[in-house]
Amino acid sequence: MKQFSILLLAIASCCLLQAKDRVVKQPPFIVRNSSTIEIDRVVVSDTATVLDIKAYFRPNNWIRISSESYLLADNGEKYPIRSGNGITLDKEFWMPESGEASFSLIFPLLPPTVKVIDFIESDCEDCFKIWGIHLDGKLPKLDLPVTVKAKKTITEESLPAAKFTGGKAILNGYLLGYQKHYQIAAHVLLCNFLTGIFEQNPIKVNEDGTFSMEVELHAPSMVTLKVGDSSVKLFLVPGRETTVAVNLREINRMQSKLLKDHKSGEEQVYCMGAMGRLNNELNEPEHQWTALWEGDQFLKEIYNMSADTYKAYCQSKFEKVKADIQGDKTLSEAGRQLLLIENQYQYALSLSNITSYLMHSFVKYSGLPEREAYQKFQRPVQSENYYDYVSILNKPEMLFCSGYSQMMKYLGYEIDVKLDGNMKDIFSYILSSDKVSAADAQTIKEFSADLGAGKEKPVHMEKMDELRNKYSTLFSEYSAKRMDYIINQVLGKYIGSDKGIFFDLKKVMTLAQKISDFQPMTEADFQSVRQLSDPYYINALTAMNDRLLETIEANKKKTGYTVNEAGEVKDEDLFYSITSKFKGKVILVDFWATWCGPCKMAMKQMKPMKEDLAGKDIVYVFIAGENSPKETWDNMIPDIHGEHYRVTEAQWNYLSKQFSIQGVPTYIIVDKEGGITQKYTGFPGVDTVKKELLKALEK
Repeated sequence: MKQFSILLLAIASCCLLQAKDRVVKQPPFIVRNSSTIEIDRVVVSDTATVLDIKAYFRPNNWIRISSESYLLADNGEKYPIRSGNGITLDKEFWMPESGEASFSLIFPLLPPTVKVIDFIESDCEDCFKIWGIHLDGKLPKLDLPVTVKAKKTITEESLPAAKFTGGKAILNGYLLGYQKHYQIAAHVLLCNFLTGIFEQNPIKVNEDGTFSMEVELHAPSMVTLKVGDSSVKLFLVPGRETTVAVNLREINRMQSKLLKDHKSGEEQVYCMGAMGRLNNELNEPEHQWTALWEGDQFLKEIYNMSADTYKAYCQSKFEKVKADIQGDKTLSEAGRQLLLIENQYQYALSLSNITSYLMHSFVKYSGLPEREAYQKFQRPVQSENYYDYVSILNKPEMLFCSGYSQMMKYLGYEIDVKLDGNMKDIFSYILSSDKVSAADAQTIKEFSADLGAGKEKPVHMEKMDELRNKYSTLFSEYSAKRMDYIINQVLGKYIGSDKGIFFDLKKVMTLAQKISDFQPMTEADFQSVRQLSDPYYINALTAMNDRLLETIEANKKKTGYTVNEAGEVKDEDLFYSITSKFKGKVILVDFWATWCGPCKMAMKQMKPMKEDLAGKDIVYVFIAGENSPKETWDNMIPDIHGEHYRVTEAQWNYLSKQFSIQGVPTYIIVDKEGGITQKYTGFPGVDTVKKELLKALEK
């Protein structure tokens, strides 16, 4: 009986202790910069504050939590992280096959007066941050500006004509619930119509959460307003003004896995000005039909489909969404028209991306390890009439769809067309050229034979990497000729014409790519564009070409970069010859290429880091090969401060073997004595690079 009393006393003491804990399950928050982590629970005990975290990320990829993480409380104090439970700080945490994981982060005890905290995973730009976490489990009443309260009085407007107009739209905005210490990034994302590349137009947010900017457009068009990890769809019109108030807490709640079912009754956005009613409709949950064409559910439904089954599935979905849009009596006429156009675009996009969509579905739902799933995936075989949907893409209304030109840029690369003669495949084309030596031709024949026989490890794999660089011009020629045949012969017959935006845009994008590669247009180029029906093309390309000529002239005056010669040295001495010049300093060697998007993005992200480390004994060495066109390379490097080398094809191939360079970008960190301390294939992030450079400095 005495032992039983002691047990009851222990249980009572434990309950009394737990009763003192402040526990908030799935606390509401204002805004975040990433959807990778969410807070499932906050426990404030007598000794510590514990954040139970749910992580969502790609299987077999890692995330990391910095030891410099802290909580910023509404009393102005910072509470640095103590430790992790289920995760080791500063170490890679590998996600399981499910893509979901749980762990806890332990911080010092918060005072009982603290009501709101921010989770800051160190102060680096791309680290995880969640602002405005309310420990009482509820958010204060939303304070709407007077102009926003008048939203319901917005009148309906007709959809403008689908034609090139050019010009700037004015976008004004409010970030509701914004605090000046939030380091939230905002930008307008839209596709450059000429290049087919999505570009970020940064927004400068004022301390009160307001902003105003001009957006350059080719025509009335859809754009995406990105605030942190959240997105708002907007339809902007050149020459007109649109105002949007973004309800940060509601749009983040709606896109949260843990909080999406905690309905608040608030709206995500409040739009006014040009196409105000339409823009409100685009962001209302009941009108999100385009979401049916993407996401996990879509990938799950198409698992293991053949090409014919997939097409039938997409046709059925297209008709179902079309009927739902037409039957929605709450939509304005402009909203109905735009959503029907967007549904056509999503239908065409899904059919065009059949291989990548089915591959991602197979990898996600086959149950196989990721690498094995990629290897076992079999490309779908499309029937002859699969491509009859392309007539949609020759409609002027496609101008309204933001990603249309990007889709057109890559259209045809996934189309599997059987050609004859020397166009049968890339190997046949190369072997038909008199530019290929007899020895190289024999290597290519043997590699092609093994590949055709389905051998897992064809002969001459390493040699073929060299030949890919050596005959890059022939590879490009084959790709261009094959694409021309697909566009004009295969797809053209379904369109029933060789005229219209579909054909014009393909021609224009080729020239825009040439300009992007720092190659000015020739008179013949200009003449070919003048023959197109719409003068917009010649005006837009002329302006783009003029900017290039100005850049080329400006580059001649820039400093901060040095062009070096590797010289004629033995292969085994090449890397030492390049780096020994900087002995006594830490070197970041960047193997890159002018055509490599991730290379250029990483350089842009590292620019602030280079400024922070200015004055320290660090040198930045950039090595490119001959597959980076010299004219392009010459005009890119003036904006890339550091020491530049453009090595020969043979030298690049040797360095690739020496350091097992599987792709670009690849980074090598060399210490003051010339020793290699780190190597990364792919950009590991600014934080990692900076940390390793500083570590090498301390040696």
